[in-house]
Amino acid sequence: MVSVGSNINWPPIEGIISDLDGVIYRGSTAIADAIEAFTAWRKADVPFCFATNNSTHTPEDVVRRLRGCGLSIEPSQVVTSAISAAELVRKRYPHLTRIYVIGAPSLVSAMRDAGLEVTEQRPEAVVMGLDRDITHEKMRIAIEAILNGAVFIGTNPDLLLPTASGFEPGAGATIAAVTAATQVQPLIVGKPQVPMIETALSRLGTNRESTIMIGDQVPTDIQAGKRAGLSTVLVTTGVPTRQDPSLMAPDFIVSSLREIEVNAARAAQPRQRRA
Repeated sequence: MVSVGSNINWPPIEGIISDLDGVIYRGSTAIADAIEAFTAWRKADVPFCFATNNSTHTPEDVVRRLRGCGLSIEPSQVVTSAISAAELVRKRYPHLTRIYVIGAPSLVSAMRDAGLEVTEQRPEAVVMGLDRDITHEKMRIAIEAILNGAVFIGTNPDLLLPTASGFEPGAGATIAAVTAATQVQPLIVGKPQVPMIETALSRLGTNRESTIMIGDQVPTDIQAGKRAGLSTVLVTTGVPTRQDPSLMAPDFIVSSLREIEVNAARAAQPRQRRA
């Protein structure tokens, strides 16, 4: 049963995993309630980690942005889909070295940092993320490579991203176009898949049963949290919720992160890291 509003009987919470876009900020505008909540949790020694489908920023970019909003974090508290995509290529396809990338410089850097060659010439894999400079030619190269047998990988399926004034198309919109053209389904590494959530859990060292997942999108954030066995919190500051009976519902719905009650005394107790 979904609990809504301020009269929620919150379970024990010793760790928090959260999305960024639509939860902490909308476009370039910080969400004041969210910054206030995370600042209070940090002061109360509640461990948290951000898991973002956005492949256009490095962890260091996120650190600088949040510090500018008044929230101080470390790069180790950020897991991005760009880093997860590079790790997946290396682990699942160790024989592949030539990668064609459609995405931001951060996605290109993640591939190169993993020792992969980014090229348009005979790529063995196509990795697609959010590219605000997408062109027909970029999509043509990707489609031709996939039709010639290249592995197709997408950072995330997000169709919409919240901005300060509304919404913009996400990586999932252009990934869907290439999927339609090639009739090849991509391997998605971001939410609603669980690799980023598992990475975040390992960094927190908290128990799965007392760690919550916060997000603004049911199809991605909430599904990833539920699949990972976490209690999930939908915050209504981001993308509007669309009813879909095929999706698992969030455990809690709030309009502000300040509604989430974390027992500071319990959170401050020593924690044993997960194996």
